[in-house]
Amino acid sequence: MNYEKIILDLYDRVVSLEKKVADLEVQLVDPKISITEEEMSGATSEKITRNSSRQYVMDKLTSENPDFIITKGNRAIKADILLKTTEDEIIYKLKAKFYHSKSFNKFPSGWHTVRKDDLLNEDIHLFIFNIEFEKNFYTFLFSRQELLSFVTDKTTDQNHLYHFYFHVNEDKAMEVRDQEKDVAPYFNHWKLPSEMLKK
Repeated sequence: MNYEKIILDLYDRVVSLEKKVADLEVQLVDPKISITEEEMSGATSEKITRNSSRQYVMDKLTSENPDFIITKGNRAIKADILLKTTEDEIIYKLKAKFYHSKSFNKFPSGWHTVRKDDLLNEDIHLFIFNIEFEKNFYTFLFSRQELLSFVTDKTTDQNHLYHFYFHVNEDKAMEVRDQEKDVAPYFNHWKLPSEMLKK
């Protein structure tokens, strides 16, 4: 069995599917926009991965929250990022879910889905949405309570997923999946973990 040929074939299929999904996502927002092959091939050849996106977020959180030790999470702890700190010999842990998206628009924008079970899970404290656009990152940080309040007028789909479409355009940070909502308070809110610790 020629595994190399199978792997290359699978890679071609993934690239093709990425283009189709990206096209569909963009057309949901504006049916007149179409992604060219050149744009798609440029986007898929980028070296920015979910891991490098997460590392960027972890580095920013570390610099803005010096009392925390921030590490990668894993499936065992059911979190993507773990934040730990000690105060008066009491260890505090914050677990974060991390979502990464690449922008295929002419401005920073990204689609994200959140499982309802994750949002209702009291062991998850932070939800972080990171968008890569032209090798820059645009990040939205919500506490679990903030995100619960934010989705009160959203409904889940048949798979119990909440859908979000964040974008930054003309100096405005918006979430526009169901209706236009200002998300400026959550945009680059890097000190959120420290603020949560004080409550």
